[in-house]
Amino acid sequence: MCGEFSEDADVACGLSLCCSAMGWCGTTAVHCLNADPLHNTLPCQAGYGSCQIIDPPSCSPDGGSTGGRTVGYYQSWNVRDRKCNTVSPKQIKTEGFTHLFFAFATINPVTFKIAPAHPDDAALMREFTGLSKGGKLQTWIAIGGFDFSNEGTPTHTTWSDMCSTAANRAAFIKSVISFMDEYGFQGADLDWEYPAAPSRGGKRADTQNFVMLVKEMRAAFGTKYGISLPLAPDYWYLRGFNPSAMERYVDFFGFMAYDLHGPWDSDVGTLGSIVRGQADIRDIERDTLPLWFDGLNPAKINFGLAMYGRGYTLSDPSCNRMLDCKFSGPSSPAACTNFGGVMSLSEVKRTIKEKGLTPRYNKDALMKELTWDDQWIGYDDEETYAAKKRWANGQCFGGTMYWSVDFQLDDGAYYPNGTRRAVVAT
Repeated sequence: MCGEFSEDADVACGLSLCCSAMGWCGTTAVHCLNADPLHNTLPCQAGYGSCQIIDPPSCSPDGGSTGGRTVGYYQSWNVRDRKCNTVSPKQIKTEGFTHLFFAFATINPVTFKIAPAHPDDAALMREFTGLSKGGKLQTWIAIGGFDFSNEGTPTHTTWSDMCSTAANRAAFIKSVISFMDEYGFQGADLDWEYPAAPSRGGKRADTQNFVMLVKEMRAAFGTKYGISLPLAPDYWYLRGFNPSAMERYVDFFGFMAYDLHGPWDSDVGTLGSIVRGQADIRDIERDTLPLWFDGLNPAKINFGLAMYGRGYTLSDPSCNRMLDCKFSGPSSPAACTNFGGVMSLSEVKRTIKEKGLTPRYNKDALMKELTWDDQWIGYDDEETYAAKKRWANGQCFGGTMYWSVDFQLDDGAYYPNGTRRAVVAT
């Protein structure tokens, strides 16, 4: 809660959202103006954030602002964990990318030095950075990741601990520079998921400490190395960031406009076991509003696009539409990714071909829906990428980022030995 009803009555809304009379942060008239417009008795709490509605930026949808950068993440563990369709760095088709990010390096929870997350990654990293030799493509190292901060892991609080003192931050920064020089990386992507979130090993001081980290990194990096960081796709976690204070120090941000919904919704009382798309543009439009309240320059933000679908097992196979139907659990594991609730774009295309299916284009969500038997998959492909880029152009985003390039092959066919090159959808 915020304002007078918050802890010690001093909690402001992150990213300068409005604090309602009842102590809730938000972006609507109820939060920013008056929750009782008839009698004007429940005004926004001044001093705990903004008290005016902020409109999104506006550019031409045909202006092509997102063409400024194209970032692709690469999941290094795919070569070890995937049953088929594995993609090594040399198999990535680099055309069309300005940056490729190797996911992920780890951080030692005691020394705060970074290192390959797996012994096999050292060789993969050198192969990966070799992709940028002699061209304009930049190869960066992404550090951390979602699983890095999972509860019960040795690194649950590592980000927070590292950022907590100047000495710890200095050790980390020195290590990152040495690591980039050793392997040939040209920048670092700080994938902290998520600062100031207790369930993710965070504490309240993380917000300011993260600002200090990127400020000190920029001072140490100069213009030799790049800095970026992904922003949480929902306000629950995004509120722990202070993007406007970090903007001057980073090359760009990435907005993770995916994983907004999944089988985990069944544990959220306000959502429940209802089929929802993981990258519904209606959710994305709402979830990007805090960025504009914070005054961020959209040209420094890359719009996230998913090269995989998320799916469910339907409670009733005859009810198979987004927002109308219930699910009983995640979709069945696919042949290669072998993880319930996830299907790579390559697997989606193969399923369509083998089963003779016709996807349904949900133009309200700007997503595709694929159903068969009791299975439902919501995903993006070349058609919806184009539509979402057009939407993002209209909001003046300065680039795009894909998670992840190893999820798609040239034609979506099934290659048990992973012998084909990955390709970005254009």
